[in-house]
Amino acid sequence: MDNNTHHTDSKPDHGIVPPAYIGHAGLSLQLLNASPNMICFCRDGIVEYVNDAAVKVMRAGTPENLIGRPFREFFDVDFGALIADDMDAFSEDEAGTPLKTSTLSGEWLDMAMHVTRLDLGSAGAPMENVFVIECNDITQYIKTSELTRLREARVARILNSITEAIITTDELGNIEDFNPAAEKSFGISKQQALGENVEILIPELERPEHRDQMARYLQTGESNIMGELREFEGVRADGARFPIEVTVSEIYEGQNQRKFIAVLRDITERRQRDERIEFLAHHDALTGLPNRHLFEDRLNHAINAHRRRRATMALMFIDLDKFKPINDTLGHEAEDIVLKAVAERLLERVRTSDTVARVGGDEFVIILDDIDSAESAGNVAAGIIDILTNPIQAAGEECTVGASIGVAMFPDDANDASGLLACADQAMYRAKAAGRNSYLFYNPDAMKKT
Repeated sequence: MDNNTHHTDSKPDHGIVPPAYIGHAGLSLQLLNASPNMICFCRDGIVEYVNDAAVKVMRAGTPENLIGRPFREFFDVDFGALIADDMDAFSEDEAGTPLKTSTLSGEWLDMAMHVTRLDLGSAGAPMENVFVIECNDITQYIKTSELTRLREARVARILNSITEAIITTDELGNIEDFNPAAEKSFGISKQQALGENVEILIPELERPEHRDQMARYLQTGESNIMGELREFEGVRADGARFPIEVTVSEIYEGQNQRKFIAVLRDITERRQRDERIEFLAHHDALTGLPNRHLFEDRLNHAINAHRRRRATMALMFIDLDKFKPINDTLGHEAEDIVLKAVAERLLERVRTSDTVARVGGDEFVIILDDIDSAESAGNVAAGIIDILTNPIQAAGEECTVGASIGVAMFPDDANDASGLLACADQAMYRAKAAGRNSYLFYNPDAMKKT
């Protein structure tokens, strides 16, 4: 057969490029069949040639099952109608047209279709409506993309629903992602946070340390913050500081791009709970005053400090008078009101450097730091008795209490905590026996007589 002869009036052999196409387009059958993409030649919408890949992709078995059929049959109704009406419209799309193709076995495939009009003919007489169509099977790509999209959407939903704040930054610390929990914790929207440096979330005085640690890690790979659970302080948009628990990890995204993910948890409630537990372990739950355990600790510290300074201090042991009838007549609620009022009044009569503690039901102690003399301690005791005798409103009644106070001086009466407390306790019992509502200093001679 002469390759220069045009066979425009006879149907070409199945699977063989029509000689007219070869003569005018320089097409190679070997090249067409080597392509992994489906390639078809159509004249007036009818398939005249298909390569090996087209037979395989379309599940046709042989080229004869495709050649001679309208090209539009292989697409859904909408695309089929467009292909039949205006193939030129598709040839103008250089990027290719995504569409679905139906194989002969009834399977739908996702394709990217490229259409090119062939200018064939001789002596200036072009052959009309001849197109070469190349379709790339992107079914697996679409599935992978959809799975990726679904996975990313699922991850996004997880990130948006968890209570921990998650912040992603580049190696310079510029924020690239900011989940809803981070928005809530720091009082700043994602839109406001993106592009800002993460230092806006760190108290100003702590920023240089953070900067130095990140610079050292980037240069040497050494850091005491990477991968470790640590507690820091964050700063909200309004400037308020709050405690946070942070874990920072590094991720790689290729091309030497280093990213960092910080998972943060606002531990304000936990810190408050811990502080409350710590407070209750050392303070009286009703009055808020130090309890016996904390009092003994402070007394030991005070004695050691005064011993080093060779200074004087006083210890008062206070037992309320006329307190039991309040509980008997008005009940526990009134009793609690009176005890809290007594605590408040005791605090009013001493300095902030002094210690007031509740060590029993109606028993209180006071450590007077750096008291210059016994006379000064006596003045404080007298003032306490005076203020405690003022009526206290409780359960709709006026309740009146008094106090018997024993006073012991350091180092004159005792040189250690247990001895000093025993002296003050003995003096208190003497004051109560002497008629109540009074104070007495420890007197070893008086103790010998009893």
